[in-house]
Amino acid sequence: MVEVRGKLRAAWCGLWALLALFAGCSGSGGGPQPQALLLEASATTVPLGVETNVVALLRWSDGTLEDVTAVVQWSIDAEAVLVSAGAGRMQSAGVGVANVQAVHEESELDATLAVQVTAAELVELQVTPTAPSIAAGTTRQFTATGTYTDASTFDVTATVQWSSSDAAVASIGASGLLTGNAIGSATVTAEDAATGITATASLSVTAAVLVSIDLQPTAPSIALGTGRQMTAVGTFSDASTQDLTSQVSWSTSNGAVATVGVTGLIASVGIGSTPVEAAKDGVVGSTTVTVTAAELVSIAVTPGAPSIALGTTRQFTATGTYTDSTTQDLTDTVTWSSSATGVATVANSGGNEGLATSVATGTTVIEALDPPSGVQATATLTVTAAELVSIAVTPSAPSIALGTTRQFTATGTYTDSTTQDLTDAVT
Repeated sequence: MVEVRGKLRAAWCGLWALLALFAGCSGSGGGPQPQALLLEASATTVPLGVETNVVALLRWSDGTLEDVTAVVQWSIDAEAVLVSAGAGRMQSAGVGVANVQAVHEESELDATLAVQVTAAELVELQVTPTAPSIAAGTTRQFTATGTYTDASTFDVTATVQWSSSDAAVASIGASGLLTGNAIGSATVTAEDAATGITATASLSVTAAVLVSIDLQPTAPSIALGTGRQMTAVGTFSDASTQDLTSQVSWSTSNGAVATVGVTGLIASVGIGSTPVEAAKDGVVGSTTVTVTAAELVSIAVTPGAPSIALGTTRQFTATGTYTDSTTQDLTDTVTWSSSATGVATVANSGGNEGLATSVATGTTVIEALDPPSGVQATATLTVTAAELVSIAVTPSAPSIALGTTRQFTATGTYTDSTTQDLTDAVT
């Protein structure tokens, strides 16, 4: 309570003396006289945005108090700090100090009261989102908004203290970022340490959800006519992985290059590239499959196990089979070799590719090798003794006299160009 003595007019005493039947200025024998104006506030220090109510009381000489709030004249010396809302109601407008004055005109008494307005104070917190649900392994950002006495709001996420009622279900950091750890429920609390004001939100953590699908192998290349088994590996929000190959929906965008079955088996159709996708629960994984030209997978050497006489030759043929089941004569492109050149040799040039020439009796392995692929095949060649190929009888056309004789000779020529007298061996 602040008491300020008012100033009386020079004729005040006389007026009251007249009313008191000339009792004099001392008031002895007369009625009570106003002595002071008192100002009483609900609070002399208020935060910005809060009202304070000031009551004006007139104190009479007999000790009684009269509420004159409604009849006094109010004034404020700093309206940037405090403004009047009428009949003693003072609304804070800015931080600072303002002097409130009341003047009672009839008695010419006045009084002054200093009111201090401080910074707006926090009155409420709100946490958002209020009741989120997240999958295990995922995160959610919480925000704390403070409402102040002046009706202003501010983001106080970084200044409040965050906590979770069950860290095993969900944990939250100082910035309000929450991580779902396990299936369950928890309460998230934001507290202003200075005021103790709190706000909460309820959180549910559900089972981990699929976040990505990885197709393996990555960007495979397959030869025309071949296939490739793809695998779809799903990664979930809790960082766990699972083989989803049989659960995803497989597709290709260019069936003229490759198709894919329900189990993820790629089948080549034509040379080129096509994206391959695997989808589940709205999550899609993809890679690109390239189909190249058919590749050599085997070579067949024919004949497989020939036998030739010494001095003769044998033509070998190499036939390649490719990934697309086509075949091709590779006789002129493979590299031919003999494991025992002392038994037989095989040509690689001069238009005689694959031609084996016997050298001596025995056995040798004839090999055909495709250098780019390393595919090879063999055949076993056996060289036997030279074989008789012709007989010459001499003399060829003799003439003899009746009763005489003539010796004939039979000479054999062999595959190795040798000759032999077969006179005694032939019939």
